[in-house]
Parts: sequence; structure tokens; C-alpha cells
Amino acid sequence: MHVGLVTGKHKVELVEMPTPTAVAGKAVVDISYCGICGTDVHAYQSGKPYNPAICGHEWVGHVSAVGASVGSVKEGDRVAIGVGAACGQCGTCVRGDAQHCESVLAQAVGVGPMASTHGGFASAIAIDADRLYAVPGALSDEQAGLLEPATVAVHALRRTPVRLGDSVVVIGAGPIGLLVLQAARLSGAGTVVLIGPEPSRRALGKTLVADLVVDPTAEDAATVIQEHLGIAGADVVFECAGIPSTIQTSVDLIRRGGVVSLVGVATGSATIDAAGWLVKEVNLVSSIAYLHEDFELCKALMADGRLVTDPLHTSTVSLAELDQAFQTLAEHPSEVKILVDPRL
Repeated sequence: MHVGLVTGKHKVELVEMPTPTAVAGKAVVDISYCGICGTDVHAYQSGKPYNPAICGHEWVGHVSAVGASVGSVKEGDRVAIGVGAACGQCGTCVRGDAQHCESVLAQAVGVGPMASTHGGFASAIAIDADRLYAVPGALSDEQAGLLEPATVAVHALRRTPVRLGDSVVVIGAGPIGLLVLQAARLSGAGTVVLIGPEPSRRALGKTLVADLVVDPTAEDAATVIQEHLGIAGADVVFECAGIPSTIQTSVDLIRRGGVVSLVGVATGSATIDAAGWLVKEVNLVSSIAYLHEDFELCKALMADGRLVTDPLHTSTVSLAELDQAFQTLAEHPSEVKILVDPRL
């Protein structure tokens, strides 16, 4: 079986790996679609070693086989990938903080006993059955292919205190930023602002829920936002770009006592104005991946149309076109979310 892996800088290869089998506790899923995530693209651009288990971690498919002791799913079920419930046994759980379960984080980052040997850029995958979620009939396969990144946005909003009527700024107009934008509105934000350099992505944000879009390459974001809000600084800023420099920008854009929520995974060290943070009494929140219960909430939001993903899906490719798809996402930001269909 061919599996798509990032093997070096600007290099994606189809590697021959054994066809998965259903051993005890695991299920084999025939993959319908797997989305290419921003972290996949960052690995492609950097060339740094990339964990095969998370190279393709946004997928949906149908269960084709189950191993012994699996009772949560059966053959034919349509499922998506996620994380299991908190283990209740790790040091963090024992301290009463199951929301930061060490086992759940390990699953999300692709390490530990519940990690797979490869990701979802393949025709099939064997995965611990406790990590599989039933996909509602109201969602198409394509929509379910964006369930995982949408859950990242839901988790970010559940971690970030957004009050009814708050002004919210989202930095980064990639898939996560566009999903956080929508989730912020669903959480009660009164004004939502999107900052991003790509015109087509800003236009998409405006079509979705953004009241204001800002081009950081041509406008001073702080000035534009202040003129729009009538006050200096937003209540909440979400950093979804994953760029070290925009961490400080996030603080520059909030009011005194405001909240900065770090969602994007920055690929390097950031320089901050510590005194400025102190004077503003910045409230800092961060979020990584998601929790078991976030998936159930996200499925409901998507199933009834409150969280929209169709406009984010810009193209579909085969496994043979995977390398070109990575290059496209790295060089042509007009693309938002590319899904890989291994059946093509």
C-alpha cells in the first residue's frame, strides 16, 4: 500500500507500507478523504523531521474491519479521526485536570501507544477504535473531511472567554482562522475582524461572517480596527497564523485587559515587548488540538449549518497528485483546503 509522507524539504513521497490489519483494540478504516493541514505544509517547507503518524491527520472513511474487543464501531460505519476520552490515570487526570490529560495530548500529536504508524494520506489506516467518531448523516464525506480542523476552532473558543458583544480580531485567514472566525460569532462576538494578506481569503471571510477585513501588507491594522470599533483595541485577538511576529501583533491589537488566544503553531521563537504586556495586563490563553467532547459539539454545529465548511474546500486531488498539492498550498494561498481522495 502506498502512503504519502513528507520526507524532506519540498519533498513528498509515496512510500510502500504494509496493508493495515485489525488487531485487538483497533479498527481498519478505508479512507474517503484526508485534508492537508497547515502543519503538514509547514513540515514540507521546513524539511525538518516530521512524525509519520500526523502526516495527514484530518480524515474520514468507512470501517472495513475490527479487531478483537472492539465494540464502539462496526464494519460499514462512517467515522472520522479524533482523540479518545481522558484516561483518568495519568498524573494530570489524577490531579483532577482531565482537560489536560497527557494521553489525549499524546494522541493529538501522534505519539504513544494509540499513535498509528502513518497518517491518512493512504487508502486505509489501522487506528485505535477509541479514537474514532461516528459521522452524522447530515454531513457529506467532504464536510466530514474538515471535521478535525473545525474541532480545533471549537476547542479554541471553548478555552477563550468571549463575552456577548465582544469585539474579536482573528489574525490569519487560513482554514483554522476562517473556522475560528465563525466560532467566535457563534460564541457571541458582536464584531469580528479578519486580518490576512491574501485577497481571496479575505473575501471569503467577508462572505462568511467578518464585519471587517484588513490587508496587513497595505494597511495599519491597529488604525483601521480602531476607526471601525471607535475605541483603541479589541476585546479578544486570536492568533491563527502561526507566525512568531504576529504573537506580539496580537497584543498590540487588544485593549488593556484584553485577551490574546494563541491557536496557530508558531514555527520559531517570538520576540515580545514584555513591558507592554505588563502594562496592558494581558490575559493570555493558548489551545492545542481538542478534547473528546469538542468533537460532539462540533458535529452538531456543522450538521445544522451553523459552522460552514463547504467554501473552504477549494480542490480535491489523488495520492499521485499529493506532491503538487503541497507545492500549490505553499506557493498559491488562494487555495484554502485541499482534500486528498485516495480512491482516485
